[in-house]
Amino acid sequence: MSRTYESRYSDRRTAGKGYSMRSVVFILLCCALSVFLLSTSYLGDKLVDRYITPTFARIMGRAMTPEPTAVPVLAQAHEPVASDPEPVEKIEFELPETSWYLLQMGAYADPEEAHAQAQAIQSMGAGGYIYEDEQGFSRVFAAAYADQESLLLVQQQVRSSGYENSAYSIHPDGIQVTLSGKETDAQQLRSAMETIQQVPGSLTDFALKYDANDLDLSQAIQYMHELDLSLAVARHCFEGLKDTTPMAQMDAYAAWIMDSISTFLSKSDTMNKIECGAALKHFQIESILKYNILIKDIE
Repeated sequence: MSRTYESRYSDRRTAGKGYSMRSVVFILLCCALSVFLLSTSYLGDKLVDRYITPTFARIMGRAMTPEPTAVPVLAQAHEPVASDPEPVEKIEFELPETSWYLLQMGAYADPEEAHAQAQAIQSMGAGGYIYEDEQGFSRVFAAAYADQESLLLVQQQVRSSGYENSAYSIHPDGIQVTLSGKETDAQQLRSAMETIQQVPGSLTDFALKYDANDLDLSQAIQYMHELDLSLAVARHCFEGLKDTTPMAQMDAYAAWIMDSISTFLSKSDTMNKIECGAALKHFQIESILKYNILIKDIE
């Protein structure tokens, strides 16, 4: 009895499950048909979007709203923090007043006579520099001196040798040069200005030593190389300041000196001692006269 009861109960339960499955399938088919019919109309579209589709989504376990995707956050590059610029200050430098005394061997209205005189004194180791003054005279200079006493002494010696001569003096004024630059560059700029300003005096001292101390050509060449190097260093300090008038003019003067040194060195292989002495004095005189022009231009 017990087994029969259980068997029948099991059969009924199985039959019930089959009936339930068929009912669910039938309902789903009806719903699907309804969805199809409704989707062909405007009202159907609204019902499908608002009620039916979300209901089926919940039944099937799918969420209608997509999960938010992670948006990668790009690391922003930090701009380098600019350091405070170095303060700019006024840099003052004084070009001191100087005096130069030139030994003049003659002043000529005829340039040809001046050239003849210049060649004659160059053959004796003097400068033989021809200076065209504002009055149109060609003045022939033999050498230059930093003080009047030295000039007077040489004048007497030259006259005792039978050569007439006279004195010609120039006096570049002292001026104050004001620049704008970084405080750390101030000392370098002052040093550069001093190097250039002292060129005429340096050339004068060496030219006189060359004669008095019997220096040779190799020492003159070495001196020129050293002077050229010091001017190159000085000009490097002017980088970035050449747009200011005093710096541009000082730099141009230094550039001319370096070009003259190059010319001297290019001819040094063929020079003898007398020719070297004449070339040194010629260079010395021209550097003084151009420095005088430089001071006037800066003023």
